[in-house]
Amino acid sequence: MARLNLLTVLASTSLINTALAAYSLADSYTASNFFDSFIFFDGKDPTNGFVQYKDLKTAAKSGLIAIEGTGDNAAVYMGVDHKTKDPAGRASVRISSKKSYNHGLFLFDIEHNPGSICGTWPAFWLLSDSGKWPVGGEIDIFEGVNEQSDNKMTLHTTPGCLIKNTDFSGKVETANCDVNAPGQGANMGCGILYPKGKAHSYGKSMNAVGGGVYATMWTSQDIRVYYFPRSSIPKDITMGKPDPAKWGMPAAKFAAGCNIDQHFSGLNIIFNTAFCGDWAGDASVWDKSRCKAKAPTCKEYVQNNPEAFKDAYWMIRSVKVYQEGKTMGRRGEAGDAFAQIMPEMDMSLAEEMSRKDNSSNMLDEEGGPVSGMDNRADDAEDGFLVKRKWFTEAFRGWKTGIKCTFTGEKDACGYE
Repeated sequence: MARLNLLTVLASTSLINTALAAYSLADSYTASNFFDSFIFFDGKDPTNGFVQYKDLKTAAKSGLIAIEGTGDNAAVYMGVDHKTKDPAGRASVRISSKKSYNHGLFLFDIEHNPGSICGTWPAFWLLSDSGKWPVGGEIDIFEGVNEQSDNKMTLHTTPGCLIKNTDFSGKVETANCDVNAPGQGANMGCGILYPKGKAHSYGKSMNAVGGGVYATMWTSQDIRVYYFPRSSIPKDITMGKPDPAKWGMPAAKFAAGCNIDQHFSGLNIIFNTAFCGDWAGDASVWDKSRCKAKAPTCKEYVQNNPEAFKDAYWMIRSVKVYQEGKTMGRRGEAGDAFAQIMPEMDMSLAEEMSRKDNSSNMLDEEGGPVSGMDNRADDAEDGFLVKRKWFTEAFRGWKTGIKCTFTGEKDACGYE
């Protein structure tokens, strides 16, 4: 049976760091902290919508926002006014996270969305805090208008960003992310439509299956969007250990023709439900939809049919943001089992210990103690004591993802 000495095990970490790289939870927005973590926008709608966005106090008082359920079943409710005929626009909410991000894995657990209703324009997205749109970029993760049935994922940028890759399952509608690109409508950006009729990605069909999880992975290399209906959410997500390498082909992937870091930075998470405006209310869009049969214009329909918007609400279980965690390595790095058991050790000391341990058989290939060996190795010359049993447990825990603590002689990694 092959043997591994201490130096071999420690040195080998440099070769497998990449394989062990994982995402660690950075921020979790749930019912317990959601409204405290977002800013309520109450200004004029930037997309010229027939909508009145309300501040936190007004939204709460008028029932536009609430927490429904308790404990693990609690969810965030964000709706719209569905009782009045206000000529100034229908009351709604638009919120932006207090924290901005540069890269990350964003998981949106959505139980219900406001889509597939004439006049609506719901979205959750990432928007730069630069204040000079589209400088800093915009990533539309979930968006649609009127009776749309499939989600549209879009990037909005300054010139120089294109979709040139094809390794995703969605359909490209526009390929130039520049909001002023020639040959595309104003502000369209580069858009990918979710595969038509598949996976209940938007609106009523998504609500019918209990919603699901949208995942957006933003790195220097690319931006990807995945969607998992409620019944198909990967176990690694539900366990809080998301692993995009196991998710297969994304619905959308923006890469190849875009320098991501040049075009995207300092993005905030935004949720909103708008009405009409530059997309849903545009005559060329409204007139070609079935909504035209309900009213001559989007504005007329939204103003005069409040009851139609009772189901135009978000029910959000959580929004979680993960960052690429530190990998296994030398002392001081989180989760490093070797650093836990040997906080003062460096590689030169490891080499010295390995040289003096002529048996070169501290651990076997299974990470277990070698038969016949003492459980302690005392290097008196260097004044360093290694408890072999503890080291063995650290190695086992490292291999299996179990966090080990070393406070006594008993097994510290959960093994009998």
